[in-house]
Amino acid sequence: MNKILSSIKFLFRKKGEFFASIERIVGFTPGHIEYYQQALTHRSASMRDSKGRRNDNERLEYLGDAVIETVISDILYHQYPKRDEGFLSTMRSKLVERKNLGRIAKEIGLLKLLRTDFKDSGRPSTHNSYLGGNAFEALVGAIYLDRGFRGSFRFIRRLMDQGHIDIARTARVEENHKSILLEWGQKHKADVRFILQSEDRSSSRGTKFCYTVMVEGREVASATGYSKKECHQLAAKRAIKAFHRNPNFERSLLQMRLIHRVVEDLMPYARPSKEAQ
Repeated sequence: MNKILSSIKFLFRKKGEFFASIERIVGFTPGHIEYYQQALTHRSASMRDSKGRRNDNERLEYLGDAVIETVISDILYHQYPKRDEGFLSTMRSKLVERKNLGRIAKEIGLLKLLRTDFKDSGRPSTHNSYLGGNAFEALVGAIYLDRGFRGSFRFIRRLMDQGHIDIARTARVEENHKSILLEWGQKHKADVRFILQSEDRSSSRGTKFCYTVMVEGREVASATGYSKKECHQLAAKRAIKAFHRNPNFERSLLQMRLIHRVVEDLMPYARPSKEAQ
C-alpha cells in the first residue's frame, strides 16, 4: 500500500514539475496541459488511444510550422516596410529553418522535457538532428490550440525579447554577403568581380538588372533584381552557397588562381627581348 501511494505521489510530483517547466518556458499558465504533453512526446515514445490514434507530436508539429511562419511573416512585414518580398522571404526562411529552431529549443530547455524512446531502434536520441526543431514547432502548435494566434504571437515576441530570436542580427548577416565574398577574394588573392549582364527597362516596376559573380574569370552565380545592391547581395549569397555545397568547386577556383599567377609570372620570359628583335 505504501509503495502504491509513493508511486502516485511521484507521478503527481513529476506532472507538477512538467507543468511548472512549461509555465516557465511559455510565460503563462497553460490552460490545457495535455496539449503540451503531446507536443513533447516523440513518435518513438508514443502510445495509441482507444480509437487507435497516436499521441505523438507530429500533428502539432505540422500546425506549429504554419503558425511560426505566419507570425514571423507578420513581424518582418511590419519591421521592414521598405524591403521587397525577396528579402522578406529569405529572412523568414533563415529564422524558421529547423537548425535555428533546434537551437532555440535547446536554449529554452525544451529538449530536457522531450519524451523519446530509441531502445527498439538502437539509436541515441541525438541521432535525429531535427529533434529539437520538431519539438519547438509542436510546442507552438500546442500554444496555438491553448491560447490562439495571439498567444503564439506573444510567445515568439517573448523569445525575441529574451534574445533567442535576433532579427536584426539575421538582417545584418543577410546584407553582408557581398562583403564576405570580397573578403574571401582578398584572403585568397582571387579576382572577384560583379559583372552587369543586362538591363531591362520594360517593367513598370523600374529597371531590372542581372548581375553575375565572376571568380578568376569563371561564372559562379547570378541574380536579377530591381536594384544593383540587391543583385550584388543575392548573387554573392548564391556564390557562397555554391562554395559550401561543393568544396571541390571552391578549390578548383583557387587552383585556377594559381595557374593565372604562374602564367603572369612567366609572361615576361615568353616575350622576345629587344636585342633578339
